[in-house]
Amino acid sequence: MKKSFIIPAILIGILITGSIAIAKPYGFGYDNNCKNKGQGMMTEQQHAQRVENRLARMDAILDLSDSQEQEIAALFNQQWQKRRAVRDEMRAGRDERRAAMQNGALDEATIRSNVAKRAEFQADRLVERAKMKQELYAILTSEQQEKAEKIQNTRGGAGKGQRGQGFSF
Repeated sequence: MKKSFIIPAILIGILITGSIAIAKPYGFGYDNNCKNKGQGMMTEQQHAQRVENRLARMDAILDLSDSQEQEIAALFNQQWQKRRAVRDEMRAGRDERRAAMQNGALDEATIRSNVAKRAEFQADRLVERAKMKQELYAILTSEQQEKAEKIQNTRGGAGKGQRGQGFSF
């Protein structure tokens, strides 16, 4: 009788402990809200911390001057503000797309125009990223540019959604 009670109790305890151990610390979103599924908006404080960390890594590798750090921080902040505006537009488009597909109804024209707009946003994002790299390289000296290019070429490609710990623009 005791053995038939002890073994299931141990198994249940292991299962509960394991599920607690692998649970995400903040649920799906930053605000424990399932609708964002991990894509919560970054706060000003989180952005400032991220910029500070990126500048520290870049300074350690490239030996940036104080004026270069200030220019790069301003560039990062400017890009972040632009991305926030685009992200808001994309969120509105996503809501519009969902409404067009709700309740089994299909508004094909709305979906097509919305998806085309999303593809345009993605293309614009790639162009903005290339422009940012160009602006960043304009701030760096030629030796720093060579170091940065060498590091970017050797850091390897991260998987989908992973940026890696290396040096990135």
